[in-house]
Amino acid sequence: MRSSARPPAVDARLLETLERAFDVHSSGEPAIDVKRLQAAMGLRSEYLARRMLSVFDENGDGVVDRAEFLSGVKRLIFGTDREKLTFAFRIHDHDGDGAISEMEMVRMISMSLAESDVAEKTSQPPERLAHALFVAADLNRDGKISFEEFETILQKRPALLRAMVRSEAQWIAPNEDLISWVEGERAERRGRFVRLLENRWKDLLWLSLWAAANVGIFAAVLLGRDPWQDQTTMLGRATGACLSFDGAIVLVPILRRLLTRVRASALGRAIPVDEAVTFHRILGNAMFLLSLAHAVAFVASYARGHASSSLSRLFTGTMRGGTGASLLLVFAVMWIFSAGAIRRSRRFELFYVSHFLYAPWLVLLIVHAPSFLFGAAIPLVAFLGEQGLRLSRRGKATAVVSIEPLRSGVTRLEVRKPPGFDHQPGDYVFLRLPEIARGEWHPFTVSSAPENATLSLHVRSLGNWTGALRRAAEDRASNHRERSMTAYVDGPYGSPSAHIFQSRYAVLIGAGIGVTPFASVLESLVLRATGVGTRPSKLERAHFFWLNRDQYSFEWFRDLLAELENVDSGALLDIHLCMTGARPGASAIGLELSRDVLHASGRSDLITGLRTHTHLGHPDFETLLSDIKQQHAPGRVDVFFCGPPGLARKLAKICERLEMPFREERF
Repeated sequence: MRSSARPPAVDARLLETLERAFDVHSSGEPAIDVKRLQAAMGLRSEYLARRMLSVFDENGDGVVDRAEFLSGVKRLIFGTDREKLTFAFRIHDHDGDGAISEMEMVRMISMSLAESDVAEKTSQPPERLAHALFVAADLNRDGKISFEEFETILQKRPALLRAMVRSEAQWIAPNEDLISWVEGERAERRGRFVRLLENRWKDLLWLSLWAAANVGIFAAVLLGRDPWQDQTTMLGRATGACLSFDGAIVLVPILRRLLTRVRASALGRAIPVDEAVTFHRILGNAMFLLSLAHAVAFVASYARGHASSSLSRLFTGTMRGGTGASLLLVFAVMWIFSAGAIRRSRRFELFYVSHFLYAPWLVLLIVHAPSFLFGAAIPLVAFLGEQGLRLSRRGKATAVVSIEPLRSGVTRLEVRKPPGFDHQPGDYVFLRLPEIARGEWHPFTVSSAPENATLSLHVRSLGNWTGALRRAAEDRASNHRERSMTAYVDGPYGSPSAHIFQSRYAVLIGAGIGVTPFASVLESLVLRATGVGTRPSKLERAHFFWLNRDQYSFEWFRDLLAELENVDSGALLDIHLCMTGARPGASAIGLELSRDVLHASGRSDLITGLRTHTHLGHPDFETLLSDIKQQHAPGRVDVFFCGPPGLARKLAKICERLEMPFREERF
């Protein structure tokens, strides 16, 4: 096995990181005892914590002092591969006799399964897993695994050692950059701006054009001011002119039908349609700041020009003042409830309902500044036309074929397609269910292929509306009700996933319920591969990653994945499943080895029952994406993602470094 070189010296920054980690884990005490180590590692089993402590505890006094902690971390994270393996081997060697017995391995595998919340499989109990590992590793058949035998079997599986080191680094310094030392990245910033320009030049170009237009409008108003007008008045006029411009174009990113057509046309290559929602948010934030500056400037101007009059007269006695104050109040409510913390919480309805204030906001704006209509006429007509079209199509009812509660808080809806409805893989719709809420529309990705006769939607219970839907599904399931339910569907609307079939090589990454756009894509991929689907596709190879916290979250998509495995004779699809809530560290190396041995022998996966092997812990996307890029070089590999914003930011940075186009699904 290749030897990992030690760093030539532990620099001050790394030492400071490790010192700070020790202080956190010891709660300021001079040493870490077993209880503190158990809490730091998030272990349920005190016995496992004692096994880990025994490896750090060099003098055998039952605690780990600062020097022992630093020494142990250096061996575990920066030592040679042999030193890292020694660390894992000693955890499994309970009696310290220099060999691992089958009973010791059974005990470690049982505890590792419990720590990761993996249910024991009848066909693969811990005894079966341990026995399979001993058949492969116990080369001299003496009933024990020596260190040399342990090292030999891991020589063929370097990825397991890398995953172990990454896992241990995460608990040692959970909010630090220890992983960057593990991966040898060392904060290299050179060339980042160049890569940003290369990868996001369209986004930056359009953002720069918008910013330049605002600067130009602002400067033109200030430079063209009349000599008799004071500076505060002109500042108010300049910010007002910018507000009129931004207020007109803020409607464009929400013209979903128009953007769906643009995305599918040649213009979609030049216009960053996928970033429309982000640009809408940027505009909203900029407009709110401009509104505040505009209000402050005119209040100050009024106060200076009307020293004998009260400020209250500005708001109650003048049309401009009254409408301006109302505008600012309405805008403040919309802006506050548009915060990400509100949108992603169980209070989503606050965002949904408050955003309908755009109607009185537009009316007030036209009354406040009639000249706004000159610049905003075209976007307003387009917006009103699209709203009229949506209302006409939203009025057609369709039937809910089935509603089924699945594991992990996911509810599956199957809806009959409305007349004339035709969607592309990855498209989304707005759904209204009068039985759940009479007037609310909510966006969901269609998880079934266009070739199907019905629409499937998978909904995660996160807010009041989705929670009510879940309760309705559970009530029907428990009482065996078959009462009909009516649905109204608005759409379809395009998404970044529409580009997948235009790619030659693609990486699809879904986290949790974020897999839904790719469910539609993968099902369509199967149908096209088997000759059922007739839609064109340039896709030659797709690498699919699905991340879930627990074992049960894989269940609702399992049948489609099993079908994919059966029909994919041309190796069109490469599947990676990752259970991120599991523990792939040193204490789980026995479990990982035994699972890998059984997988190599053709046995189904312990976690999902599929042929695809499920990885425990968070994937090393830096290495995985780099390998995929090299595999298809010099071809371009496009990365598509749907999931939480934190992971999106991490993946975007990795793709930027690797110069791989990155598209994120947003609503």
